This record gives sequence, C-alpha cells and structure tokens, in this order.
Amino acid sequence: MADAKFDSDSLPGVVSTAASDLSSLRPSLVENALTEALPLPDIMFGGAVLVAVIMFHAFWIRIITSSYLKRSKSLKSRASLWRADLLFIVTIMMLLALHLAEVVVWSAALMFGDIVENWSAAAYFAANCYTALGEPFSLPREWRIVPPIIGMSGIFAFAWTASVLVNFVSRYNDLREVMIGHREAAPES
Repeated sequence: MADAKFDSDSLPGVVSTAASDLSSLRPSLVENALTEALPLPDIMFGGAVLVAVIMFHAFWIRIITSSYLKRSKSLKSRASLWRADLLFIVTIMMLLALHLAEVVVWSAALMFGDIVENWSAAAYFAANCYTALGEPFSLPREWRIVPPIIGMSGIFAFAWTASVLVNFVSRYNDLREVMIGHREAAPES
C-alpha cells in the first residue's frame, strides 16, 4: 500500500482557510487564558466594592467610637451602673447594625451589577460570604472571584470591629470600676 501524502496544492482554499481560522483563534485563546488566570472584571468590581465597604466601615466606626467615648466620659460623673450597661448594649447594637448595613451594600452591588437576580438572593448570598460561611449558591463563572472578595471584606471589617470592641470592653470595665468606687466612697445616710 502506498503512503498517502497530503498535497497542499490540491486543496489551496481549505488550507488557507484553516490557517486563517487558526490565526484568528490565537488572540481569543490568549485572551481566554489571561481571563482565566486573571479575571479582571470581577477583581475590579469586587475590589471597588470592598474599598467602598471598608470606607463605609471606617466612617461609621469613627462615629460609633467618638459617641461611645463622649458618653462614657459624661457617665463617669454619675454613679449609674445601669447607664454604663445601657451604653455598652447600645454600642454593640450599633456595631451589629453597621455590619448588617455592609451586607446591604454588598447586596446592592450584586443587584446593580446584574450578578444576582433578586434582593432576597443577593442579601442571602452577601451575608453568607461576608460572614465567611461560604457560598450558598454559585455565581456565574465570570464572577467567581467576587465571593472570596466579599469574604475578605467581612474578615477585614470583623477584625477591625473586634479590635475596637476590645477597647470598648476595657473602657467599659474602667467605667464600672470608677462608678463602683464612687458608690463605696459615698457616705451612708
């Protein structure tokens, strides 16, 4: 049996068409490989929202902290333990509200970015990712980096809140100690 040889001259149109198809595929293959390795749209989207969430957190942490410090100073002159307890409880509730608001910011980003189809699903998804519980459902492939970025923003915000909370607890204990000292020093009538 004779070896069959391919003669490119016999099929000039097919070979040139195939070659041009391959050359047109190369840029898209390169683009796809880069997009796979470095999914820029979701990194840019997630990074921008992460910065917005952290700036939002910074703004409200500053307000909550200054409010707590101002009120705790005014309480030192009054020996009222229940007011110190109430201040601490209200401060904790404000920190909770801050984190819930940040979940709403992420939910809005998911909705306005047309990544999730409704507010309920967006809030559920954002809350699960923000608290690092994990993805309750998968996003489209082109947005696969967004859930870890949501998780990073939650970790950053919770760590910041935890450090502020340690300071609040220390000041709360100092305030209670001062108030108890005032009560013990007061003459009994």
